[in-house]
Amino acid sequence: MKNNFQDTGETRKSTQAEKSDRMRKEILLAAISCLHEFGYHRASIKKITEKTRFSQGALQHHFPTKEDLMVFVLERLLAKSVRLTLEWLNEIGEDKSRISELTIKWWTNQANSPEYLTMVEILVAARTEDSLRRRIKPTFDNFAKVTDDRILAIFDSNRISQTIARTLITASRQMMTGLISSDGLFMKEEDKQAYIEHWAMFLQQLIEHRMQESA
Repeated sequence: MKNNFQDTGETRKSTQAEKSDRMRKEILLAAISCLHEFGYHRASIKKITEKTRFSQGALQHHFPTKEDLMVFVLERLLAKSVRLTLEWLNEIGEDKSRISELTIKWWTNQANSPEYLTMVEILVAARTEDSLRRRIKPTFDNFAKVTDDRILAIFDSNRISQTIARTLITASRQMMTGLISSDGLFMKEEDKQAYIEHWAMFLQQLIEHRMQESA
């Protein structure tokens, strides 16, 4: 009887955890949709709730404030970004000829997406919201360190100085952020794609040139 009771309890806990996880995933998708559609300040808890099957009370049981929800959203999206970036970096290894391929892939599959724009919305809001900035800074710093360290290792293996490498990483990230922030306001989608392809080609040529100089 004791074992049966324990098994039932464990099953109940597992079911509750799965239900909670499904709910969090649905809330995450709703938040991304709202932030992409309305921007940070107009994406209220009420609007996010309306895109789910849950009541506002149920949502706020998990995330009492909008800030709590935004921290959760950013943490989930950054974790996904780290995972995808490391997968692609492991795929190309130290093959310098695939730097341009990686740049275009990162733009196509990450930067040019509602998820990335969602991250930008939250990061921009954190500029003036001190509490939000303090809460997300450790997560963002860790994201930058993990991805940048791995990219720097590739540059180092190709005899590119860390100063130049960090400059290229920062320039690439800021350019993509600027392009996605425009979100069709200032240029067409095909124009943004052309800029990325030209930038990727420039990176490739620069790396190859620096390698020839240091050979």
